[in-house]
Amino acid sequence: MKEGLFLHVNLRNEHNHRGSCAQAMRRKDVSAEATEKLKKLFEAGHSPTTALDVLKYDLQEVEQDNYVHAAADRSVCPDLQFCYRLYYKLFKKIHGTAAVPETYKDLEKKLDEYNKERGDVCARMCQTSDNQLVIAICTPMMRRVHAGLRESGEMVFVDSSGNCDRHDHHLFLLLAPSSAGSFPLGVFITTSKTQQTISAALELLRTVLPPDRFFGHPDGPFVAVTGDCAALRQALTGAFPKATLAHCVSTLFQAMWRWLWSSSNGVPKQHKPHLLKCFRDLLCASTPAALMEVYTRLMVDDVALQHTKFVRHVQEVYKRREEWAQLPTRGDHTNDYAESAFGVVKEKLLHRLKAYSVTQLVDFVFTRLEAHYIHRLTDAPSSSLRTVMKTEDIWRDSVVQEDQDNYTVASSSNADESYHVNTAIGCCTCPAGIHGGHCDHQSAVARTFGHNESFLRDSSPDTRKLYHQIATGKDIPDIRFQMLDKPSPPERAAGVGYTCCRPATGELSLKERLHSMFVDISKKLENPDFTHPIASFVRTYESIKTDSAMVSALSSFGKNPQTEARGCKRLRDWM
Repeated sequence: MKEGLFLHVNLRNEHNHRGSCAQAMRRKDVSAEATEKLKKLFEAGHSPTTALDVLKYDLQEVEQDNYVHAAADRSVCPDLQFCYRLYYKLFKKIHGTAAVPETYKDLEKKLDEYNKERGDVCARMCQTSDNQLVIAICTPMMRRVHAGLRESGEMVFVDSSGNCDRHDHHLFLLLAPSSAGSFPLGVFITTSKTQQTISAALELLRTVLPPDRFFGHPDGPFVAVTGDCAALRQALTGAFPKATLAHCVSTLFQAMWRWLWSSSNGVPKQHKPHLLKCFRDLLCASTPAALMEVYTRLMVDDVALQHTKFVRHVQEVYKRREEWAQLPTRGDHTNDYAESAFGVVKEKLLHRLKAYSVTQLVDFVFTRLEAHYIHRLTDAPSSSLRTVMKTEDIWRDSVVQEDQDNYTVASSSNADESYHVNTAIGCCTCPAGIHGGHCDHQSAVARTFGHNESFLRDSSPDTRKLYHQIATGKDIPDIRFQMLDKPSPPERAAGVGYTCCRPATGELSLKERLHSMFVDISKKLENPDFTHPIASFVRTYESIKTDSAMVSALSSFGKNPQTEARGCKRLRDWM
């Protein structure tokens, strides 16, 4: 510049590469419109992955054939990494910083707001003497499970899961089994899994449980089923001293599988299947005599005697047989209910992510967990979760009444064998019903002698009505839950009329049923999984222009053309 030389720069805003190629389009900034859509989806309960999927579905509906090009534009179709960054940034803003003191203040505020909204004390938190945080929650729906579900006083499954948030809090669930699956009775969250912390959490939980907890048994359930966690079992003994602690059979079986495959125990590969089968037979013995017989046979087994460590391990398990054998567990011998429930926690609540903080984890329990089980209970009254008993092979003349509560049912597979059914306690001497589980023989007795199957919790109208009351807290007329049952074979042979298409007298009118259907579909909108399918359904309805097209669409709704012909053939064979 001192020599008078100047450089002139002319900007032409032209690229020396293709500006419309896919690689260049993926470097564009995400538009404000796309960002706002993602935020709304996150607030509705979507994870980064599912929110991006919904965004792509909507983009495909708008762009149609041009979707391939639009999907390459980052401004309207962000990448997954951007969705994750926005997700955590949004929840950081909502739930505060991750620092512990600030988190405790946010959490206390969250619990106070929830209790005021519900008009009762449904959640509490405190710190133990060793500065551990414990949170106890019993939502209104959980309170209704305590009051209305008989099984809540009989048996409770207790299990825990860690790694739920960034501070590795532990989430514990108390679950009651039912014919529609398990339902929560309470939740507590801790920062430690020591006996002292769990005991403090259980004591805090008792303060938020309803007065009629455990179906009117304030001292706790009759049986509590847990895994092999000494701290949890000792804490439960202190909280519910009158409850019998049962050990989960499936965890014992899994522990033995891990023991056999541990190289430190020195079991050859060819012996492992045989030893595992012998141990399974021990756990699955149906009577005390059968248990003793299997144990005696196992102690003299040639393969087992080659492994003294295995024999000692089996002896230790057998000494604790009162914890896992011969308990009145209504046919539920394992904590599969708990494993399924924690699958719900991981998938439905957290979407396989970690909660940003314990405050967000508690918020998920208040919203997502509560909503999931309400949906489950809402589906149960419509019989969509109903278990159908296979009683076609059990005829009326094979059931003999001994007195008011006792019946003898001949076996359908063995003419020389029969089973004893007691309807008062809901048990049968067959392998399926010996511990109170459902079986065909109990169902045959109920249908032959006109019982309401109250002990078969999967089919009675009263049970479906109860599920609706627990889900909504409201009562509706009994006729809503009446069901046209398939008649027994003797009734068909005798020519008893069976109405398969014509509504029974007093049933809801077609107009009322149609209104109920649309109300049910509207409720499904609360579940994000139904948003796109219902939107597609509405668009299809709006695209129909003629009455004939509407008649065709309504007639074929929900039917599979490929299986309809086979279904008609089965109906003709049945009749």
